[in-house]
Amino acid sequence: MATAQALESLQVEASCSICLDYLSDPVTIDCGHNFCRGCIARCWEELEGHFPCPVCRRRFHLRCFRTNRQLGNVAEIARQLRAKRSQRHRRPRPDAARALCHKHQQVLSLFCEKDQEAVCLACRISCHHRDHAVGPLDRAALAHKKKLRAYLGPLKRQVEDARKFLSSEQKKPAELREKVESRRQKIASEFERLHQFLQEEQQAVLRRLEDEEKEILQRLSENAAKLADHSTSLSKLITEIEERCQQPAIDLLKGIRSTLNRCENIKIPKAISIELKKDSCSFPLQHFALKKMIKKFKADVTLDPTTAHPNLILSEDRKSVRFGETKQDLPDNPERFTYYPFVLGSEGFVSGRHYWEVEVGDKTQWTLGVCRDSVTRKGKITPSPEDGYWRLRLWNKDVYTALTSSPTPLLLRVKPKRIGIFLDYELGEISFYNLNDHSHIYTFTETFTEKLRPFFYPGVHTTPLIIRPVTDWE
Repeated sequence: MATAQALESLQVEASCSICLDYLSDPVTIDCGHNFCRGCIARCWEELEGHFPCPVCRRRFHLRCFRTNRQLGNVAEIARQLRAKRSQRHRRPRPDAARALCHKHQQVLSLFCEKDQEAVCLACRISCHHRDHAVGPLDRAALAHKKKLRAYLGPLKRQVEDARKFLSSEQKKPAELREKVESRRQKIASEFERLHQFLQEEQQAVLRRLEDEEKEILQRLSENAAKLADHSTSLSKLITEIEERCQQPAIDLLKGIRSTLNRCENIKIPKAISIELKKDSCSFPLQHFALKKMIKKFKADVTLDPTTAHPNLILSEDRKSVRFGETKQDLPDNPERFTYYPFVLGSEGFVSGRHYWEVEVGDKTQWTLGVCRDSVTRKGKITPSPEDGYWRLRLWNKDVYTALTSSPTPLLLRVKPKRIGIFLDYELGEISFYNLNDHSHIYTFTETFTEKLRPFFYPGVHTTPLIIRPVTDWE
């Protein structure tokens, strides 16, 4: 006991009052107190004129200290004695208890949360860890073990979800084949109803469909491999956590930050869509031979006066509409648009194919298309596909836009004076054509579930929009 006390006293005398570590290159200042040369130099580094002793606070006018080599030797002896005593009195105990600080040769009994490392009592009061959150090692291990175990439940659920996800994805190739087969039969059925001149077009569409199938199958295969790897990675992480939680505290906390980051930054692969692109096989007008077939689907569209905004003026035959400066005194019936100058066609379509043409002439603005019969007619609205509108617009003389959810700008080579509109209800397409150069402008794709009606907005100029007979086009 006396030897231990003497050794403790020697350690106190051989320690620096600033860093609380063994003296390194010790120096003595005029009041007789001893410090590490580096410690006292840093304490006085930014001072001028008065240099206080960190222990007794006595002030000196000069920055002056003397090297104390004998004290340096004593400090080294104290360090060696401490190390030997630690080795001699070490007893068999758990690994965490035997772990010593490589710097101070003291038991690592504390854990610094900021640096995420085990420290000893001497480290705790040193400059490096003095202002850090430090607590007992066992308590830190318990807290982190609790954190790790908290991840186990969600991780295991993610593994189960990943397996279900993988199972679902693995079923998609068969579902895709069914969809492809269904689409193939539909395409074949559609083309059988056409004349011989469409055979080449049919083969082209089928080839594109088969290429799309291969592409989707490839993506599904790659995604299934990713999901399998994801599941394996999660299982490995769970195994690692379970093994880590069985380790002693010192080993459990080694690299804990990396493990926690992996737990918190798990990225789940996204599902692959097996929705097929709706191939535009809606009889493009650049095939001149299709003119006769287009006539097969022509619709006799007229305007419905009960839906017309009060500023819109309809012709007697209800085939043209223009904007009037004076608002008409019309009944505010439920069918009428009251905020925007819109009008709908009288005809409603719930199946089949329908084609009509509208003369836009030299108008500087107009909007054409279709909308659901159930759209809101009163007040300010947002006419988008989500709200049941599929429309093509000209604005500011030459700005053509497909009014998709985020409007799609269109570049037309030739300014159209007549627009062809083709609706394929079952295929879920509404296509627009420039009849001046027989080119396709844009196709909306959607799953239609209710009655659709032709849509017209003539702009705020007096030049009318005119519904023309399909037979006029040559």
